[in-house]
Amino acid sequence: MARKHYDILQVKPDSTGEEIQRAYRRLALRYHPDRNPSPDAASQMAAINEAYEAVKGSDPRQNLAPKETLDAKPARSDELTASIFGAAHSVILRHGWHVCHDDGSRVVFEIGKPSIRILLVERLAMDAFLRSARRYGELAAILAVRIDGPIPTNSRMTVVDLMHAERYGAELVEGRCKSLLSGFL
Repeated sequence: MARKHYDILQVKPDSTGEEIQRAYRRLALRYHPDRNPSPDAASQMAAINEAYEAVKGSDPRQNLAPKETLDAKPARSDELTASIFGAAHSVILRHGWHVCHDDGSRVVFEIGKPSIRILLVERLAMDAFLRSARRYGELAAILAVRIDGPIPTNSRMTVVDLMHAERYGAELVEGRCKSLLSGFL
């Protein structure tokens, strides 16, 4: 386990599963974007979620859990994705952007005149990236909870990996878009 995950959760590597869970809950209450108006709350929450996912099963006593508990892990990943997606959605709205398209797993936001648009998606793969670039040619950025595969670094569009707080593609353009996106990095 990477030491940084324990540092993010503010626990020791020999902490029990219960101590890790308590620390996670305490930090989630403090940094969840619905409770914390800070522009970087969503990226902090993403780091906390990632750290918790990485270390939550590190307690040797938890490895004796029944099979049903182990089979439930994929749902937690979906819950994590939904949590980060929802948190990012809330942060974007709080920054004054409004929704111009929403199909549940893909939301297009815009702001200003002329309109600046960004796309928020749960998962982004290369084919979806290319489709989005063609469909929404005027997009300033794509924010994705999970990125599957490489994203072109020479793109005119900025892509933000919300799970890892990383940027790909174009540099952030000054203005309202940069002030929003820098909170996720």
